[in-house]
Amino acid sequence: MLWGRGATHNPSNLGVMGERERQRCRERLEALRDAALGPEDMRHTAIAELRRAVGFDRWCWPLTDPDTGLATSGIGEFDFAPSLPRLVALEEQGDVSCKPELIVGLRASAALSAATGGDLARSTRWRECLRPYGIGDELMTACRDPQGCWGSVELMRDAADRPFTEDEVRLLEGLAPTLGTLVRRSVAREWTSDTGSRAAPPPGTLILDERLSSAAWTPALREWLTDLAPGGPMLPPAMYELGARVLTPAERAHGLPPRVRLRTPSGRWSVVEAAPLEGEAPGRVAVTVRAATGDEIFDVLSKAHGLSARERQLAALVRTGLATGQLARAMRISPYTVQDHFKSIFAKTGLRSRRELVSHLVGHLAAGTHRD
Repeated sequence: MLWGRGATHNPSNLGVMGERERQRCRERLEALRDAALGPEDMRHTAIAELRRAVGFDRWCWPLTDPDTGLATSGIGEFDFAPSLPRLVALEEQGDVSCKPELIVGLRASAALSAATGGDLARSTRWRECLRPYGIGDELMTACRDPQGCWGSVELMRDAADRPFTEDEVRLLEGLAPTLGTLVRRSVAREWTSDTGSRAAPPPGTLILDERLSSAAWTPALREWLTDLAPGGPMLPPAMYELGARVLTPAERAHGLPPRVRLRTPSGRWSVVEAAPLEGEAPGRVAVTVRAATGDEIFDVLSKAHGLSARERQLAALVRTGLATGQLARAMRISPYTVQDHFKSIFAKTGLRSRRELVSHLVGHLAAGTHRD
């Protein structure tokens, strides 16, 4: 689902909230960590809590690949579909600020009014993509925890409303790790390694021009799009973001790779990558979609479940079919420590056996005999 689809406008309480109400907001959000909510229900619940503490009129909340910050899906109360390519290009490349700065920088939250020194017109993104919809200030926060960046919550006020205050920015800044963990745990509940009952198509390629418009594509790309964005006329937002990322000048790049892992609605895992094209038509980008490898699925699922480095090492070794004593020797730890690691893994994943663990992390790509 693309964010903004089916958007509605909700009035908000823009009164200045006190520290007591903000503390209650923090406590209520932290209490959601163990709630059995999927990604969409979790975000709607969290938005309701944020609205009590920080008034806003519209919002969007895309989920992202934890390693690259590129969108995997999104929901919101703001339909900016007509300006999506230009909007994501400016978010990626920046004018007075950009999203990658929040993903990798010291601060995870920023208000557009502060970035422009109170003059929103200094922002190209605001002038071209936000002002036409009657939007005033915007508060963007990267939902990042120790496992990566899992999304970005973007709160917007109407043009007639007051800008976001520094206290409100600090509140979202402090909530960034909590919001990141909420998203991560919710997607961990939803994601599985099931790649679908159908065989994956061959890799497909899309050519984007300098305006991020579709210029050409291979037949396989069409088949991938029916899975990545079923029923929608638009490309997945990540494809526009990828195009913008590879076209970003080196001096403004933030070192994030042009790659995103996407789990399609059918349950199939894919990887979308991009690279600039060379030749007579500068500014063109090749976007490639392919089936994800078992290692790529294992990596993102391990992060979603919050596995430690040692737990990931053990889970990877389990795929080889080693028994407990063999695992202990391979990791140079005692069999009792191996069992302790398994208990922690099962608690984090909600699984009950090594066989379930292997199936969840790598699906039918795993091979070998696994002993419980």
